[in-house]
Amino acid sequence: MTIPPFMEFNKRMLRFFPILACLTLLSTSLFAVNQLEFFESRIRPVLAENCYECHNSLGKAKSGLKLDYEDGLLQGGDRGPAISLTKPKESLLLQVIRHQIRNVKMPKGGPKLSERIIKDFEQWVSDGAFDPRKSPPTPEQFAKETSWERIREKRKLWWSFQPILEVKTSLANNKHPVDQFLLDKMTPLGLKPNGNANSLSILRRLSFALTGLPPTLDQQNLFITLSKENIELAIEKLTDEFLRSPQFGERWARHWMDWVRYADSHGSEGDPKIPNAFRYRNYLIRALNQDVSFDRLVLEHIAGDLLEKPRINNALGINESAIGTAHLRFVLHGFAPTDALDEHVRFTDDQIDAVTKTFLGLTVSCARCHHHKFDAISQDDYYALFGILSNGRPAQKVIDDPSTINEFNSKLSSLKLQIKNEFVRSWMRIDIENELKNNTKKTLPSDQTLDFLMPWKKLYSLKDQEFSKEWVRLNKQVKESEARLKSRRKNFNKNYWNLGEQETYNIWKKSGTGLSRHSSKAGQFSLNFKGEEIIQHILPAGAYTHLLSTKQNGTLSSPRFEFEKGNLWLRVIGDKDASVRYSVWNYPRRGTVYPKSSPEPKLEKWIRFKTDYWAGETGYLELTTNGDHPVEAGNAERSWFGVTEAFHATHDEPAPKDEVSEILSPLFSTSLSVTNSRDLTILYAKVIKDAIKAWEDNSITDAQSRIINSLIKEGILPNSQKEMPTCKSLVLKYRKIESLIKAPRLAPGLLDGEPFEQALFERGDHKKPAHKVPRRFLEAIDPTPYPKDSIGRLEFANDLLRKDNPFTSRVIVNRIWHHLFGNGIVRTPDNFGRLGEKPSHPELLDFLATKFRKDGWSIKNMVKFLVTTKAFRASSKPSAKAQQSDPKNLLLSHANLRRLEAEAIHDSMLLVSGRIKLDRVAEGNSEPANSFRRSVYRLIKRNNLDPFLSVFDAPVPASTKGRRDVTNVPAQSLTLMNDPMVIRAAREFANLHRNGDLKNRITMMFRGSLGRNPTQEEVKKSMDYLMLSEQESGKEKNMLLGLREKKLKLGQEITALIDPVREKLIKNKKSSDGPKNKYLVDPVLKWNFASGLKDQIIGLQANLKNGAKVENGRLILRNGGYAVTNNLPIEITEKTLSAWVQLDNLSQRAGGVITLQNSNGSIFDSIVFAEKDPRKWISGSNGFSRTKPFTSASLENLADKQLIHFAITYSTNGTITGYRNGEIYGKPYSVNLYKYQKNKSVLTFGLRHLPASPQRMLDGSISKASVYDRALSQSEINAIFHPDSYVSLEKVVNSLSDDERNLYTKLTTQRKSLEKRLGELEATVIPDKPKLQDLALALFNMKEFIYLK
Repeated sequence: MTIPPFMEFNKRMLRFFPILACLTLLSTSLFAVNQLEFFESRIRPVLAENCYECHNSLGKAKSGLKLDYEDGLLQGGDRGPAISLTKPKESLLLQVIRHQIRNVKMPKGGPKLSERIIKDFEQWVSDGAFDPRKSPPTPEQFAKETSWERIREKRKLWWSFQPILEVKTSLANNKHPVDQFLLDKMTPLGLKPNGNANSLSILRRLSFALTGLPPTLDQQNLFITLSKENIELAIEKLTDEFLRSPQFGERWARHWMDWVRYADSHGSEGDPKIPNAFRYRNYLIRALNQDVSFDRLVLEHIAGDLLEKPRINNALGINESAIGTAHLRFVLHGFAPTDALDEHVRFTDDQIDAVTKTFLGLTVSCARCHHHKFDAISQDDYYALFGILSNGRPAQKVIDDPSTINEFNSKLSSLKLQIKNEFVRSWMRIDIENELKNNTKKTLPSDQTLDFLMPWKKLYSLKDQEFSKEWVRLNKQVKESEARLKSRRKNFNKNYWNLGEQETYNIWKKSGTGLSRHSSKAGQFSLNFKGEEIIQHILPAGAYTHLLSTKQNGTLSSPRFEFEKGNLWLRVIGDKDASVRYSVWNYPRRGTVYPKSSPEPKLEKWIRFKTDYWAGETGYLELTTNGDHPVEAGNAERSWFGVTEAFHATHDEPAPKDEVSEILSPLFSTSLSVTNSRDLTILYAKVIKDAIKAWEDNSITDAQSRIINSLIKEGILPNSQKEMPTCKSLVLKYRKIESLIKAPRLAPGLLDGEPFEQALFERGDHKKPAHKVPRRFLEAIDPTPYPKDSIGRLEFANDLLRKDNPFTSRVIVNRIWHHLFGNGIVRTPDNFGRLGEKPSHPELLDFLATKFRKDGWSIKNMVKFLVTTKAFRASSKPSAKAQQSDPKNLLLSHANLRRLEAEAIHDSMLLVSGRIKLDRVAEGNSEPANSFRRSVYRLIKRNNLDPFLSVFDAPVPASTKGRRDVTNVPAQSLTLMNDPMVIRAAREFANLHRNGDLKNRITMMFRGSLGRNPTQEEVKKSMDYLMLSEQESGKEKNMLLGLREKKLKLGQEITALIDPVREKLIKNKKSSDGPKNKYLVDPVLKWNFASGLKDQIIGLQANLKNGAKVENGRLILRNGGYAVTNNLPIEITEKTLSAWVQLDNLSQRAGGVITLQNSNGSIFDSIVFAEKDPRKWISGSNGFSRTKPFTSASLENLADKQLIHFAITYSTNGTITGYRNGEIYGKPYSVNLYKYQKNKSVLTFGLRHLPASPQRMLDGSISKASVYDRALSQSEINAIFHPDSYVSLEKVVNSLSDDERNLYTKLTTQRKSLEKRLGELEATVIPDKPKLQDLALALFNMKEFIYLK
């Protein structure tokens, strides 16, 4: 029987059905497994890291949304369900992570999730949003799921946390591996690299990149010649030349200064200077020019003062390594913060931020309040670094070569010992009893407690009974004193320090050449370095800086302690310029609740600081010599201090005082019987001889030291060179050697205290300390704590350079790339974290980082390697394909069009105008705005940044700035057209090209400013422009001459009208029998040098310097001579400066006649001749801050032939007016005045300002000078100019007839109107203007001048 086909089919299907069912079940099971794996690996970690913190079921569900379990996700929150299974593409969750809803972008405050993650979520929702989280998590489950360890490990997958790969290079199509890397990225997009730019554009690019200056004409000519043969060899040769140039270091130091936010001041109220900040800048320039390896510089920046083998600059005699840490002091300091810990946290945070951005490219300071929101940086990481950096106390550190610091110590110590032995021999021969008797009449009772002769003075003349009674009383007084002294030293709390004890001295932190490793034992002595007296002090045990020389410096600070209510007491001695203070949480400034005191040089002194306000806070005591204060450092060459005791006492404890037992105990601890003056004499002789012998044997006690010191002061023991002839030659030799000591050079730095573990502040609140965090590196790299006995700075520096740290080498090569190509491979050079951009060429970045390390971390080698690529010399015009496929030029198919930095623009103008000074590389202090040195040397005052540099985006030094802003604002164009510096540069640029064929001159100006030849069209347009400019200038000059003639004629008519009346009034005045009605003008200071050097009002002395002299009634000022007064005992703001002066010649420049200034000359107002313009007077001031030209003032043509009178008035409204021979000089202008403090200002004659230097001196003579504490009127100035034949204009006009007065009013009104028109025209017409000045200014305003193409 045949079976029908369909039945056969069914039969077979029945056989396979179980198999199909099994396959279906297996497929479903596998799908479920795949969904689970997908969710656990792609979805849950993203939700846990980015969403759970704000949207969870355990306490925080913003907008009612809970994303930590399935129902919470499906139910949604205030905006509805988070996902839609029916319309998955419209799910709210997807819209939010795509950033499609305004103001609802997640993750909040962070970068948008990557496209890969967004696609994962889109797929997940489209597939049904499988979610195994069926119920809300328990607290334990939630903690595990959101644990930092889990999040950190995920975040470590970010590219920058990955190890640097050893990338193999292929040179299939290029000679240079970098070009091949770039080409490999371009090819898939169909892009090709541009060909070479024209040769001079390449040279200009190279010159600015390496030196920050345009190429010279010689360099242009050489490059053109070489490039015709081989462009690569031309680039290599010029690159080598630029790398050898000192200007390389200046250029690249400026980049580095951006990273570490270099500034010369701390900002905030008062904007105090950062003493010696300039040394760091000069250090950078030297290091970069010498190609000191980057790893070495990193070590020096973090722990240069801790290196066993520092880098010594033998030529300069300095320890370069010690300067590196100065950048840690470039912090902003608020003024007198009432919350010192908050201020401490803020500036330590500033240090952490700058260090980690600069060297790691990470924003570690974002982890201050919580774990970093996006990077694998924990809050513990932050406080681990906080514990390292916050330990460092602000300080000034000696940077002299350690091998020469104590060069003379051995010789001086040997001489001191010889001097001491001579004193001992001489004193031991003295008949003490006789000396005491002979001095009985000389010695008078003293109110000083530490007076060894006090008992002698009281008892010597007493009879036996009275003597015994007084002796017993004194003995009791001494015993009571001994008890008080013992109580003070034994019974106070733990914060008692006896600096004479080595154990105590060891725990105090010290720095400087005057403080040794050992405390000073009793009997150490100091010498006088001038005068007849030999010994200055014989001292009790303690710590002293001046035992060999007062030029040696010191900083001494106590261990950290917690303030309590009560008083801090210190027993000190020293010069008045030394500083004694306490610091709360490392705050270095003085302020309302931050007192500072100073010692006295002759006697030990107790200083008290009340501490109630700071109870519970942490701080330390600090003593510094004058130049060592971390903020208020002075300039004194000599300074010293000593300290014996310091402690804290509660309010109910008695104030410490000098105790009589500290000097008299030896008198009352003897077995000798004392019943009369004879016994007393014998006792005194024995105690004194014992003290001298103990001094000789080095067994002397504090009391014996004070005894000998007291006897020296009383004259009992001889101490003069005349009395000690055997010492004279030794003293002279000592003083001669001591004079060779140079005051130590200092740089900002840190003085480390004892290591401590910093408490983590909960949510960043310094009032909520939590657990303590060991000092260590970032846990994502190595969580191992540093040794407990180590500060951690050196370990941290080494960790920055460890091979498994993927950041440091990547960050620096990226910075170098950025400055050569205009953008980094990572375009956020300060942030390699999630908020930063990813590298455009990650393999290239790793290749360069590896090469950099292998090549010895050489910045110069890396620079040369990169500028010799095709990419560096590529033209900047993008192809159509590049504009379409790569509009941001991430793949670098063409060069980036770049604007020059502010400093390069400024320096280019100085260079092409022939005024730049390129000598003194890496030398000297920071310069004012009018300096002709490169702008890298410009003074950077945080509260007064240079306006020219600022308008071109020079950074505000508040944080790391690896990529400067590049703005395009109207102020830049206005600056290039009108800034006085630009105008002057254009004038001088034109002056360099006054002679020769016009076309050639135009060509040379193009080459100088733009680095290329002009086209024929540009030459033609330039000539046409110059012709038109000359015509317009001619018209304006003719108009100006016409107006001046009219003004002269009006003046003549006015003179003809009033002169007869004036002469009549003067004649009547002279013939009057009564007293002369002299104009009352009373100065506060007045010199008539015919009468001497003291002023005639208060007797203020003017002191002659450098050969200045008074001769024939005049102060003669030549060859650097000048005079300076003692401190002015008056306060001055509004004022008038007046002087009668004759100049030796009119060609001199920038000398000051009379100057009012603060004591160091950093702020001044002065009558100055020809500083800005030849033969014109100005009101000089610091950095030209109160200086503007007296517009339309005439050139000086008489002052070299006779005395002329010049005065400048400074009124309360800020108006500054000049007067020459009684007439207004030019036009007044307005500024803000400066208040000169009482006893903190001086006057100089013949010098623009202190310190004296050749470019500030006047050659001439002054007969009279005066200062007024108000701004005089013109009538009063006239009264000074001709007091005996002066009649005020007001009086003359009042004497005119009615018709004459009407005519006078008409004529003066016409003249006033004419003067207004003249002023407007004179502002635009430049006298003696070079023919090519307008062309020079036009070149400066060309886009090509400030851009690199």
